Amino acid sequence: MKLELRGRVLTLDRPRLMGIVNLTPDSFSDGGRFLAVEAALAHARRLVEEGADLLDLGAESTRPGAAPVPLEEERRRLFPVLEAVLALGVPVSVDTRKPEIAEEALRLGAHMINDTSGLADERIAEVAARYQAPLVVMHTPHPDPRRMMEAARYLDVVAEVRAFLLKRARRAERLGVRQVVLDPGFGFGKRLEHNLALLARLAELAGLGYPLLAGLSRKRTIGELTGVEPADRRVCGSVGAHLAAALRGARILRVHDVAAHREALAVFWEVEAWAGSS
Repeated sequence: MKLELRGRVLTLDRPRLMGIVNLTPDSFSDGGRFLAVEAALAHARRLVEEGADLLDLGAESTRPGAAPVPLEEERRRLFPVLEAVLALGVPVSVDTRKPEIAEEALRLGAHMINDTSGLADERIAEVAARYQAPLVVMHTPHPDPRRMMEAARYLDVVAEVRAFLLKRARRAERLGVRQVVLDPGFGFGKRLEHNLALLARLAELAGLGYPLLAGLSRKRTIGELTGVEPADRRVCGSVGAHLAAALRGARILRVHDVAAHREALAVFWEVEAWAGSS
């Protein structure tokens, strides 16, 4: 399996690391730290030096409860940083729910669009298709972050997430998207028991045949399981969760702490290779 990123190819024979660059004042873990272009660029460069295979830039927080960001404000936060980060030479994904932002980002040279709304606005798939860019489709039970936790009600969360993602992936393909990446949306309209069920049965989503992205980095679930309250100290728990995801088929891990994940994956993947050859 491979990810075709507008002229670049990222093989997915092993898990790849997507470094997070939040350009927001209110993200749950590092909001406000990288609002200036210089600070964001320095952070992105550090992630690349630590081993990030690609970067994910987002200028609108979509954590549960977050208020929407106006189009012009998202544009103001994102595009100066995007232009600077593209010069680093690694593929760049843009995390947005707005087709206007997606189109301008791809025009500037972004390589992939990460749609956390789950294709709530199908125009974003049309934009990705027009630029022959991969599209990440994430599950959320409600596209408005202010209401998603109200919708966190499932009879079988894995079956429902699987059906949602398959339906949206096929819809994106019918609209012309050449490659779809699936994201179960850990923490987005999901409580602890939902996240644990998804992680334990993640192979059922990987079995759909699309590249699978897992993003549990520093999230509330990690804090609930470890007792670590400050989000930026949830590194070890995040690594543990992502190793579990990799073992069950996730091939893109969206992380804040690239160095820690790179080191853990180096050991993990070497053991898996030996196990497979014995």
